[in-house]
Amino acid sequence: MNLRWDPRAIQDLREIRAYIAAHGSLASADRVRRHLQARAERLRTHPYMGPPSSNPEIRILAATRYPYLIYYTVQGNEVVILHVRHTARRPPSDLGL
Repeated sequence: MNLRWDPRAIQDLREIRAYIAAHGSLASADRVRRHLQARAERLRTHPYMGPPSSNPEIRILAATRYPYLIYYTVQGNEVVILHVRHTARRPPSDLGL
């Protein structure tokens, strides 16, 4: 399967990294970013590993080490990462496809 990051998800990663770097360390920020990217990469071989959200077209994959959720959809032979969000935040309401 192909893996594609929506521009919004790319911006999410940038914002997460910037926040952690500003409030922690650059090394920590890079570890979190790498972990999130590695979790998303697993979707290439296991695209349905995350449970569906309230919208059955959108699935959610939890980051195992950090409190983030990866929202994604499977479209044909492509997994599209839509959004990355901290678990302390409310679920997004604007991910309609």
